Amino acid sequence: MECFKFLCLGLSVLLAIMFTGCDQFVMPILPSPESRSVHVTGTGSVTAEPDIATIYLGVSVEKETVEEAREEAASAMTAVIDALKDNGIADRDIQTENFSIYPQYDYTEEGRILRGYRVNNTVNARVRVLDSLSDIIDAATTAGGDIVVVNSIQFMIEDPTPLQAQARTLAVKDAQVKAQTLAEAGGVTLGKLITITETSRSAVPPIAFAEEAEFAADSARTSTPIQAGELTVTVNITVVYEIE
Repeated sequence: MECFKFLCLGLSVLLAIMFTGCDQFVMPILPSPESRSVHVTGTGSVTAEPDIATIYLGVSVEKETVEEAREEAASAMTAVIDALKDNGIADRDIQTENFSIYPQYDYTEEGRILRGYRVNNTVNARVRVLDSLSDIIDAATTAGGDIVVVNSIQFMIEDPTPLQAQARTLAVKDAQVKAQTLAEAGGVTLGKLITITETSRSAVPPIAFAEEAEFAADSARTSTPIQAGELTVTVNITVVYEIE
């Protein structure tokens, strides 16, 4: 009973303080770690030579009838694919990318006149031995004749995982240096790492080019000059450090 009386008395005093506004009790609000922190980004890049390439090529032909265009395109494309296989490209590394047939028109004052039909047939072929790339292109374009088209070549690194791991380590170190510099400049002490987030990673393809001297031929046939260059794997991160 005595305990109950003391409890009631305590509640009465607390209510009196709250309603009179005298000596008000204020609950302190502690700042969150995020309110005292340093946010920085870090970048890490690693370069390496590509070890694989994909060629995008095919045939494009226009004839008066669909059958004429399809027949010539089929014959030329078969020769292109055979040339790819003869130069070591496996079936699993050759994939049809596009096949289309479209009517072609001429536009005159009298209106639209049907000129014929165009057949496009393109594939992508993965080349795993880059030293053979020039020979493969030459063989395929020779086999396809005047209607062959080569759209592009893309160089890649088949397994970029080890390079990405190296780039991540460099990105973290870059972020640490930046955060320490900011803390020293601001006159504060850098605390523990709160969060770390990877924001992006990329591989920048090189531009294929050839020096002028490579076009000089000492025979009737000049091999197509192809240079793979280097690829850059880049990782970007965002980190948050606590300020002590």
